[in-house]
Amino acid sequence: MEGFKLTQFNFRFQKILDLKENEKGFAQIQMAEAMKQHEVGHQQKRMIQKKISDAEQLKIAKQLSGVNISELRMLEDYIYQLQDQSLSSERELEYLQKKVSASQGVLQEKAKEEKTWENLKQQKLTHFREENKAVEQNFFDEMASTRFYRLTKANNLAEGI
Repeated sequence: MEGFKLTQFNFRFQKILDLKENEKGFAQIQMAEAMKQHEVGHQQKRMIQKKISDAEQLKIAKQLSGVNISELRMLEDYIYQLQDQSLSSERELEYLQKKVSASQGVLQEKAKEEKTWENLKQQKLTHFREENKAVEQNFFDEMASTRFYRLTKANNLAEGI
Protein backbone atom coordinates (compact mmCIF):
# COMPACT_ATOMS: atom_id res chain seq x y z
CA MET A 1 0.00 0.00 0.00
CA GLU A 2 1.33 3.42 -0.96
CA GLY A 3 1.99 6.13 1.66
CA PHE A 4 -0.57 8.82 2.27
CA LYS A 5 0.22 12.26 0.83
CA LEU A 6 -1.87 15.43 1.14
CA THR A 7 -2.18 17.66 -1.87
CA GLN A 8 -1.26 21.33 -1.69
CA PHE A 9 -4.10 23.89 -1.57
CA ASN A 10 -4.33 25.82 -4.82
CA PHE A 11 -6.84 28.66 -5.03
CA ARG A 12 -7.63 28.85 -8.72
CA PHE A 13 -8.65 32.52 -8.48
CA GLN A 14 -5.45 33.61 -6.69
CA LYS A 15 -4.44 35.90 -9.56
CA ILE A 16 -7.78 37.70 -9.32
CA LEU A 17 -7.36 38.03 -5.55
CA ASP A 18 -3.83 39.39 -6.06
CA LEU A 19 -5.18 41.88 -8.61
CA LYS A 20 -7.92 42.99 -6.18
CA GLU A 21 -5.33 43.43 -3.42
CA ASN A 22 -3.20 45.54 -5.77
CA GLU A 23 -6.20 47.62 -6.83
CA LYS A 24 -7.07 48.23 -3.18
CA GLY A 25 -3.48 49.25 -2.46
CA PHE A 26 -3.51 51.66 -5.39
CA ALA A 27 -6.85 53.09 -4.23
CA GLN A 28 -5.34 53.62 -0.75
CA ILE A 29 -2.44 55.53 -2.31
CA GLN A 30 -4.84 57.65 -4.39
CA MET A 31 -6.96 58.45 -1.35
CA ALA A 32 -3.90 59.39 0.71
CA GLU A 33 -2.75 61.69 -2.11
CA ALA A 34 -6.21 63.29 -2.37
CA MET A 35 -6.27 63.86 1.39
CA LYS A 36 -2.80 65.38 1.26
CA GLN A 37 -3.87 67.75 -1.54
CA HIS A 38 -6.97 68.66 0.46
CA GLU A 39 -4.84 69.50 3.49
CA VAL A 40 -2.52 71.63 1.34
CA GLY A 41 -5.61 73.43 0.05
CA HIS A 42 -6.70 74.13 3.62
CA GLN A 43 -3.26 75.48 4.47
CA GLN A 44 -3.36 77.80 1.45
CA LYS A 45 -6.82 79.03 2.42
CA ARG A 46 -5.67 79.70 6.00
CA MET A 47 -2.63 81.56 4.65
CA ILE A 48 -4.85 83.74 2.42
CA GLN A 49 -7.25 84.41 5.30
CA LYS A 50 -4.32 85.49 7.47
CA LYS A 51 -3.06 87.82 4.74
CA ILE A 52 -6.57 89.34 4.46
CA SER A 53 -6.77 89.79 8.21
CA ASP A 54 -3.29 91.34 8.37
CA ALA A 55 -4.07 93.67 5.43
CA GLU A 56 -7.35 94.77 6.99
CA GLN A 57 -5.63 95.50 10.29
CA LEU A 58 -2.94 97.45 8.44
CA LYS A 59 -5.68 99.39 6.59
CA ILE A 60 -7.36 100.31 9.89
CA ALA A 61 -4.04 101.37 11.38
CA LYS A 62 -3.20 103.46 8.32
CA GLN A 63 -6.65 105.09 8.37
CA LEU A 64 -6.16 106.06 12.00
CA SER A 65 -2.70 107.46 11.33
CA GLY A 66 -3.91 109.54 8.40
CA VAL A 67 -2.38 107.92 5.31
CA ASN A 68 -2.82 109.32 1.80
CA ILE A 69 -5.69 108.10 -0.40
CA SER A 70 -3.57 106.40 -3.09
CA GLU A 71 -1.84 104.19 -0.52
CA LEU A 72 -5.21 103.33 1.01
CA ARG A 73 -6.63 102.43 -2.43
CA MET A 74 -3.62 100.21 -3.16
CA LEU A 75 -4.21 98.45 0.14
CA GLU A 76 -7.93 97.99 -0.67
CA ASP A 77 -7.04 96.64 -4.12
CA TYR A 78 -4.67 94.19 -2.45
CA ILE A 79 -7.45 93.10 -0.05
CA TYR A 80 -9.87 92.58 -2.98
CA GLN A 81 -7.23 90.55 -4.78
CA LEU A 82 -6.77 88.39 -1.68
CA GLN A 83 -10.54 87.96 -1.38
CA ASP A 84 -10.63 86.76 -5.00
CA GLN A 85 -7.85 84.31 -4.15
CA SER A 86 -9.87 83.22 -1.13
CA LEU A 87 -12.93 82.50 -3.31
CA SER A 88 -10.77 80.61 -5.77
CA SER A 89 -9.23 78.70 -2.89
CA GLU A 90 -12.71 77.85 -1.60
CA ARG A 91 -13.71 76.43 -5.01
CA GLU A 92 -10.46 74.47 -5.12
CA LEU A 93 -11.21 73.06 -1.65
CA GLU A 94 -14.68 71.97 -2.78
CA TYR A 95 -13.12 70.21 -5.77
CA LEU A 96 -10.48 68.57 -3.55
CA GLN A 97 -13.16 67.46 -1.07
CA LYS A 98 -15.08 65.83 -3.92
CA LYS A 99 -11.85 64.15 -5.00
CA VAL A 100 -11.31 62.82 -1.46
CA SER A 101 -14.91 61.56 -1.31
CA ALA A 102 -14.59 59.90 -4.71
CA SER A 103 -11.31 58.23 -3.75
CA GLN A 104 -12.89 57.00 -0.50
CA GLY A 105 -15.73 55.51 -2.53
CA VAL A 106 -13.30 53.79 -4.88
CA LEU A 107 -11.31 52.47 -1.92
CA GLN A 108 -14.44 51.11 -0.25
CA GLU A 109 -15.45 49.39 -3.48
CA LYS A 110 -11.98 47.89 -3.98
CA ALA A 111 -11.85 46.74 -0.34
CA LYS A 112 -15.28 45.13 -0.76
CA GLU A 113 -14.18 43.33 -3.93
CA GLU A 114 -11.00 42.11 -2.28
CA LYS A 115 -12.95 40.92 0.78
CA THR A 116 -15.35 39.00 -1.47
CA TRP A 117 -12.48 37.14 -3.15
CA GLU A 118 -10.70 36.63 0.17
CA ASN A 119 -13.90 35.13 1.65
CA LEU A 120 -14.21 32.83 -1.35
CA LYS A 121 -10.60 31.74 -0.83
CA GLN A 122 -11.27 31.03 2.86
CA GLN A 123 -14.38 29.01 1.98
CA LYS A 124 -12.42 27.01 -0.59
CA LEU A 125 -9.57 26.49 1.88
CA THR A 126 -11.98 25.28 4.57
CA HIS A 127 -13.64 22.94 2.09
CA PHE A 128 -10.21 21.71 0.92
CA ARG A 129 -9.12 21.00 4.51
CA GLU A 130 -12.36 19.15 5.27
CA GLU A 131 -11.97 17.02 2.14
CA ASN A 132 -8.33 16.27 2.98
CA LYS A 133 -9.31 15.36 6.52
CA ALA A 134 -11.94 12.95 5.17
CA VAL A 135 -9.45 11.44 2.68
CA GLU A 136 -6.86 11.10 5.45
CA GLN A 137 -9.40 9.48 7.77
CA ASN A 138 -10.46 7.04 5.03
CA PHE A 139 -6.80 6.17 4.42
CA PHE A 140 -6.16 5.46 8.10
CA ASP A 141 -9.45 3.52 8.41
CA GLU A 142 -8.44 1.42 5.42
CA MET A 143 -4.98 0.86 6.91
CA ALA A 144 -6.54 -0.23 10.21
CA SER A 145 -8.95 -2.57 8.42
CA THR A 146 -6.13 -4.09 6.38
CA ARG A 147 -4.00 -4.53 9.49
CA PHE A 148 -6.92 -6.09 11.37
CA TYR A 149 -7.58 -8.45 8.45
CA ARG A 150 -3.90 -9.48 8.33
CA LEU A 151 -3.72 -10.00 12.10
CA THR A 152 -6.93 -12.01 12.06
CA LYS A 153 -5.67 -14.14 9.18
CA ALA A 154 -2.32 -14.65 10.89
CA ASN A 155 -4.03 -15.64 14.16
CA ASN A 156 -6.33 -18.04 12.31
CA LEU A 157 -3.35 -19.64 10.58
CA ALA A 158 -1.50 -19.91 13.87
CA GLU A 159 -4.46 -21.55 15.50
CA GLY A 160 -4.95 -23.82 12.51
CA ILE A 161 -8.38 -22.62 11.56
